[in-house]
Amino acid sequence: MKQFYAVLATVFTILVLSGIGTAVHAATVSDVDGNVYRAVPVKGQLWMTQNLNVSHYRNGDPIRHALTPAEWADAAAKKQGAWCYYRNSAGNKIKYGKLYNWYAVNDPRGLSPKGWRIPSDKDWEHLDGAFGGKMFAANHMVAASFFSSSRRAAGVSGGYRRSDGRFFHKGTNGLYWTSSLFVKGYAWCRNMSSKNSVLFRNDTCMENGLSVRCVR
Repeated sequence: MKQFYAVLATVFTILVLSGIGTAVHAATVSDVDGNVYRAVPVKGQLWMTQNLNVSHYRNGDPIRHALTPAEWADAAAKKQGAWCYYRNSAGNKIKYGKLYNWYAVNDPRGLSPKGWRIPSDKDWEHLDGAFGGKMFAANHMVAASFFSSSRRAAGVSGGYRRSDGRFFHKGTNGLYWTSSLFVKGYAWCRNMSSKNSVLFRNDTCMENGLSVRCVR
């Protein structure tokens, strides 16, 4: 029975990624720093399959690198965009990319590569709908190489940085920004766990540091 469902998931994934009725094809995209990301088509959209790792805005201005808890809190207090690596370790760069606060995501100078955007809440709804709905989306995303791991979401479970500067959940949870506001001080995000198939829709504090995927 498990084999049957595995085959069914693979067939479903192929149908999703075929982009039937669209002119969207698999591609790569470069950011302003020269980092290259793989992208896959999903029902008329093109999504990055790797976490964003850029350290400059689209116009070339540097994004603040906030290492200590005090620096992270200062950036938030000033509503400045900031990034860090998980536990400030550059060893996390290749596998997990950078964590950004929402002020970086929302900066008018642009965090995403030219011609791309930070996905809105609606974009994420489109994505989880294309992958079978939020209850099963994480499994299908792995099968589609949207996440580069055979273990459910583990390859990109970059964790997050809380507003107080502490780090949590690397290797078990991947949290991703949307560009959509929830209420003052909070924005919508998506949360995936290595423990289940669910693509959770949550709100989170703008001062937190989350991963970013881009869409076109």
